Amino acid sequence: MNRIMRWLLRTLGGVAALLILNGAILLGTWIVLRSMTFTDPFAEQIAAHYRRSIPAEIDITSMVAQGSDATLIDLIIPVRREGCGGAAFQLSDAAAAQITKQGLALLGSARIGRGYKNSPEEYYATYQPWQETPVPSPWMGDGIWAAGFGCLKDDARHFDADAVYRAVREPGAYFTTGPETELLIIPRLRLVVLTYFG
Repeated sequence: MNRIMRWLLRTLGGVAALLILNGAILLGTWIVLRSMTFTDPFAEQIAAHYRRSIPAEIDITSMVAQGSDATLIDLIIPVRREGCGGAAFQLSDAAAAQITKQGLALLGSARIGRGYKNSPEEYYATYQPWQETPVPSPWMGDGIWAAGFGCLKDDARHFDADAVYRAVREPGAYFTTGPETELLIIPRLRLVVLTYFG
């Protein structure tokens, strides 16, 4: 009986040690993978999709962040609720300086997304007149912009969402809205942020 108990204790101890080692390896792997930056094979297509919604009068360069609440399951089962997300683009230095200097006068004609002019979908990328920040209080908290921006920032690592939140609360940036989108230009941060909810 004593021999059986010792064997059982050694076996249970070995199993426990293997489980702890396996858990430590999985945790370490997760930490390493979480900190790595992977190249998105669809980044160019995603950037082109969002770029179409930004008026051509706004000179943007590369996409610096994008995110949404879409998942792989949404591709398999396409019946879903409304979606949210967006993208942030780098504003060219020249455009940032020009917008800082001329403000709303420069943005007056920037009302239709570059990829939608004279198309059947033009309505979806047609914006209201531009306004200077701060944004209206309904945008914040549980507002539509906050929801869309939340989906963007939750999925976009290495993106300074706090700087954007601060910028929309003070003068010096510009915003407009479309049927299901919001567009924000922050010359000081060299950013154009497009969000959607719906």
